[in-house]
Amino acid sequence: MSCFEGGREVSASFLFIQAKTSDNIDVAELNHFFSAVNNFIGNGTINNTEKARELRSMCQYILNNPTQLSKNPDCHLVYAYAGDYTSTDVVNNFVAQQKNALERTEYFDNVTISIYDATQIVKLCREIKNSIKKSIELSSVAALPHITNVKESYVGIVSCADYIKLITNEQGAIRSNLFEYNVRYFQGVNAVNREMQNTLRNEERQQEFSILNNGVTIVAKEVRLTGQQVTLTDFQIVNGCQTSFVLYENRNKLKSGAYLVVKIISTENKDISDRIVATTNKQTPILDEAFETLRDFHKELEIAYASYPIENRLYYERRSKQYDASGDEISRTKIVSYPNQTAAYVAVFLDEPHSTHRYYGELFKSKKEKMYIDGDILEQYCMASFYVYTVDKYLKQNGLHQGYKQYKFHIAFMLRCLATGKNIPNRNSREMKRLCDTLFQKITDTRWVADGIKKAINIIQDIVENSAISSKNGNDIIRQKEFTTKLIEKLGTPLATASIASNILPISIGMKVNCQITGWNNSFAYAEIIDYREVGSIHIKSITGAYLYDIGDALKVGQKVEAVVEDDKPHLRYGYPLSIKKANP
Repeated sequence: MSCFEGGREVSASFLFIQAKTSDNIDVAELNHFFSAVNNFIGNGTINNTEKARELRSMCQYILNNPTQLSKNPDCHLVYAYAGDYTSTDVVNNFVAQQKNALERTEYFDNVTISIYDATQIVKLCREIKNSIKKSIELSSVAALPHITNVKESYVGIVSCADYIKLITNEQGAIRSNLFEYNVRYFQGVNAVNREMQNTLRNEERQQEFSILNNGVTIVAKEVRLTGQQVTLTDFQIVNGCQTSFVLYENRNKLKSGAYLVVKIISTENKDISDRIVATTNKQTPILDEAFETLRDFHKELEIAYASYPIENRLYYERRSKQYDASGDEISRTKIVSYPNQTAAYVAVFLDEPHSTHRYYGELFKSKKEKMYIDGDILEQYCMASFYVYTVDKYLKQNGLHQGYKQYKFHIAFMLRCLATGKNIPNRNSREMKRLCDTLFQKITDTRWVADGIKKAINIIQDIVENSAISSKNGNDIIRQKEFTTKLIEKLGTPLATASIASNILPISIGMKVNCQITGWNNSFAYAEIIDYREVGSIHIKSITGAYLYDIGDALKVGQKVEAVVEDDKPHLRYGYPLSIKKANP
């Protein structure tokens, strides 16, 4: 243990990690993890491998020689799994007991036990990817007055040449990940960017750049000002993407007199950061609905798309033209824009292919309580786009069916019906994840796709030729709910529910409704309100009059129950609150 020699101050930390691919948290698995840690620290049984014995020997030496350390070691336990963590008393109490047990050994100054679910893991990966620390020399700088939840904020002037160094890597390439919080990626040489470019390419006018340009806004976790030099840690260019790229494209033409105004803000408060992004970007004409894609949900969706095999992969373009500057040759047909994603999901999973003609902003606003909800299984959005893409590709490649391209959303919806053969489960349940795996297997089977599309086309052809729907109200048949209803009837699938029914009463407090259980977690059971095709949730205390340790002891997936509506205003994620207990007093 040479590190203890020579009188040097030494500190030590122990880090134990258990990573599981399961989508639920199990106290038995946690107990197994904690037992292994205790065995390793103590004299319990461990894996009898050379590496394990070597690590155990180091551990024992450190713990048995506390006087040679500058302080007692820290001990950190991390349990990571692929599910969606919901805090429960059972887990919290168990973790607290284990933490107390480790603290009582008096080996450690600090003990932490952390549980990381899928959302936290993705967030950490993104932070690591975007982690960067760089310094920039300002020609002049002024501190702004104190602002609540903002550590520091400055306004300064930087030479354009120095700014280029800030936004490029060691190889001189622009760091595209610095612009993830911009609504739009680089838009190329459009009218506004061309005007900036013309200014930079005119040696006499370059010096005017700082007064003609709005400047850029930088948000960082940490900002350290030393004289005129500012050091930024984990920063993002939240406004100024177009300016940054135009400067980069013209970096070889910059002279010493070209300057840029920068606003630098240090905060870890997400609400402040979000408001800065929204407000600074709204100073240019951007539609409100475009800001939806700045949410973490869409960043995670972008990652979900990238998880599919390369031969089947589509690419989610949450920011306009974000793949245009990519060195990869990606076919435009494989790029899914936010408007196209919205239309695909409404058609394939909300059963409304007749609504996809609407402007995407209006469509999103009318359906925002049913889509892009935190906690949703992301794969369902990927599958919606994949089904529409596959149908579109098939129709283009088969000349006999090209006349049916206007029905692509209807055909994609029908394929989903043929693949599932049943009502779809709650959008944030494990059943939805399994359903998406099935949908993927089906849509990658070329024979199944061909047979399914032919069946869908035959049904469409039959309805068009033998129905008066197309002339109703002068609307195109593809825009009519009645047409979707006919498609479902012809398919023979049990999907004719409230979304296509017109003569049932609206959901109200105290109403008794028929439900089908779609899943549960430790505290809530999730259900589909069958006649309305709406989501509902039932708290564990509202299931029976008796105490329940596990919801699975009382309910099963697919079970049909009666429940009473407790509130007619649904939660964005959990839907209508329901009570089985009140329906069966």
